[in-house]
Amino acid sequence: MNAQVEQTMERAAPSATRRAAPSAPTHERLDALLRSLSELAGELHLDALQPQLAACQRQLATRDGLDVAVFGRFKAGKSSFLNHLVGRPILPIGVVPLTAVVTRLRYGSSDRAEVRFANGTRRAIPLTEIELYVSEKENPDNTRQVESVEIELPELKPLAPLEFVDTPGLGSAFAHNTEATLRWLPQVGAALVAVSSDAPLSERDLRLLDDLRQYTPKIVLLLTKADLLTAPQRAEVLAFVREQMQKRFGASWPVFFYSIKPELAELKTALTERLFVPLIKHAGAASAEILRHKLAAVAKQGLSYLEIALASAAQSETARAALAEKLADERHQFDLLREELSVLAREWDAKAFEWALERLAPRRRAIEKKVADALHAQLDQWRLRLPALLDTYSEWLTNFLVEELQAVSASERATFCAPIEQVRLHLERTLRALQDRLGKHVKDALGLELAPREFQFEVREPAAPPVSVGVAFDVTLDLIGYLVPMTLFRALVHRRLVKHAQFEVRKNFSRLAAAWRERVSHAIEDLKQQAIHNAETELATLEQMLSQTKSDAPQLRAKHAALTALLQQATG
Repeated sequence: MNAQVEQTMERAAPSATRRAAPSAPTHERLDALLRSLSELAGELHLDALQPQLAACQRQLATRDGLDVAVFGRFKAGKSSFLNHLVGRPILPIGVVPLTAVVTRLRYGSSDRAEVRFANGTRRAIPLTEIELYVSEKENPDNTRQVESVEIELPELKPLAPLEFVDTPGLGSAFAHNTEATLRWLPQVGAALVAVSSDAPLSERDLRLLDDLRQYTPKIVLLLTKADLLTAPQRAEVLAFVREQMQKRFGASWPVFFYSIKPELAELKTALTERLFVPLIKHAGAASAEILRHKLAAVAKQGLSYLEIALASAAQSETARAALAEKLADERHQFDLLREELSVLAREWDAKAFEWALERLAPRRRAIEKKVADALHAQLDQWRLRLPALLDTYSEWLTNFLVEELQAVSASERATFCAPIEQVRLHLERTLRALQDRLGKHVKDALGLELAPREFQFEVREPAAPPVSVGVAFDVTLDLIGYLVPMTLFRALVHRRLVKHAQFEVRKNFSRLAAAWRERVSHAIEDLKQQAIHNAETELATLEQMLSQTKSDAPQLRAKHAALTALLQQATG
């Protein structure tokens, strides 16, 4: 194996996961820090901290098992990797993506699968029925309201107590089945990010890594489908990946190549020996490190807000009034911000239909040619009178279009949903501009830097619309068809059918794009509402900090000192 790969694998050894129990003293210190942060957030109405605090609470309370969460874009090979790790096909794989369902695999003395529903109920199912709950085909748009699926397998005994979490594929960044994945992100312990070796580290992969590092210091890159590359190519890809990580983050995480091909079995052995075995051996220390990482991030935000509150309480009434006036002006301008966000959403909503049709034009033309070629071949075989010919043609064309358009809907999902990602980026920039303005007001009035805040959006990408095809001819032609001598008019009828088939391709492409546009529109509106909520929360938090008076200063200083001490004890 390439020496550079070996060195990278060696650096992966200290990795660990979410649920291992730290030592009692460490557990107590982390628990004390978490309680202090929760009390502070409640007393000062720091709503922005609640999601991270809830994730920390769940992690601290749950002390059995160790999570290795597998992330990645759709078709990055996540499910294939987990099936290969187990040694048999458990998770469905194919050309259609999974729904927004988190699937957990762990050791059990016998095969067992349990579905957990959003309403809190549970149902035991045989392994053969897993696909009914996690596949888009069998559970479109998660109509069964599945929260998660938990699977126990004897084959995972050598890796116990590791628990592998298969998160929904992210497709194009955060625009593919991302609601459950993003909601689950704060809970991540060790993150195994699957990226196809033949298309390593796109901008969207880098954005996922950036998101993950907020929640865990333990990140490992898994370059799947390594069999597509030669050994020299793998070395070249490894160098490229490490260079991109260093350039973007100033750090490089461990990298492993992986393949399910028997001839590259040594890659599975290396992953097990150099990542999973040390992960189990050093689980307690690594778990505590992950939780410290999460709590430290929340604590720094809490301390930043406390410092603003203290500075506000210490200022003269004139200075406080000046800052209050600035915030009040931002509040008065909020309707304009809301309208700005609405205009942005409407613009991209209007663009969605033409966006898809324009980018899929080459695909549509290819299918028009394909239907013409295929139909010519079929017509040469159909020696029928006109009414029977039209019935046969209609059935054939319907089947052809359904198959082709379903493939388009699945493979071009990223194209249809691209406007959602564009809106997310625009909204993020708009919120960042708002925070920059608020930061300037705080800096001018109090001389403090406002801690930057990462705005998290749950991009609820829509389910694929159903493909319906309408194929019909003029009724009169159907009635008089028996009178048409096919010997004389066969060539004319054939030309007419080919043109009609190509027209149906164009028509149904438009219908598919319109159906996607309707679903994308709902997702864009949801993003807009999230942005408005984030903006209101940020402004309300600063207004709450500004409401502190001199009489509050001793209590605020005590809270600041206590939180600082707890943070040092827990992370020192």
